Amino acid sequence: MRRRAGLAGAMLALAACAAPQHRPDGNATAPDAKPPPVAHPPLSYGADEPHAELDIVGSTHVVQRGETVYRIAKTYGLDARELMEVNGLTDPRALQPGMELFIPGAPRALEVPPLPAGVVEPVPPAPAVPAQASLVHGNGKMHWPLQKGMGILRQGFGVRQGQRHDGIDLAAPEGTPVLAAAGGEVVYTGRQSGYGVIVILRHAPSLLTVYAHNSAVMVKEGDRVEAGTPIARVGQSGRTTGPHLHFEVREGTKPRDPLLFLP
Repeated sequence: MRRRAGLAGAMLALAACAAPQHRPDGNATAPDAKPPPVAHPPLSYGADEPHAELDIVGSTHVVQRGETVYRIAKTYGLDARELMEVNGLTDPRALQPGMELFIPGAPRALEVPPLPAGVVEPVPPAPAVPAQASLVHGNGKMHWPLQKGMGILRQGFGVRQGQRHDGIDLAAPEGTPVLAAAGGEVVYTGRQSGYGVIVILRHAPSLLTVYAHNSAVMVKEGDRVEAGTPIARVGQSGRTTGPHLHFEVREGTKPRDPLLFLP
């Protein structure tokens, strides 16, 4: 049990959840939209309750007027693309005064110096899927971990109200099958603080996916699964306000934005 607990603890970091709304098939929904009708729909569809673990050291930076992604990243010695991905930013122009950014590895917040006169700073490119993702699927993409139309994206990846969120939350009726996002090996099943009942798959030497808050597990450690294989059922175990799937992609212990890997 010590090895299994250590494996899960080394791979997971908990964070907070809120509520943007998009279906896995890419269609936007209204803020109060509900999942499609089912035979016995639950009364509510929730998200993770605020919680955090300290396996990733960092600090919160509050964006000031005139600051840019490039200058903030340079101040903290980070790659601008990494800063964008950690905070769920796809457009550097979306930065607004008062926005909170999580700065990995920073022991404290720093003051960002003004841009020197006459200097034109580069615009950072959008975060990219790592080359290792090509080992998962021919086009570098994973599959959605719920059947098309069976879940609504309630919370994205990044920092919300000073809390890190290391995956995405897909609200769905309790008991909905959870599917392997790609072929791989089941390396852990069990309970984890905050996450409830989880399944962890390894797809490449350091590429993992995590499926949390399940009501039941349908695989065992050591099993080999193909993409789309049912591995669990949606539940509300752990810290959550309603039934949903919390889905993470990990490159080693580093959380990656799952939406970069999904079609």
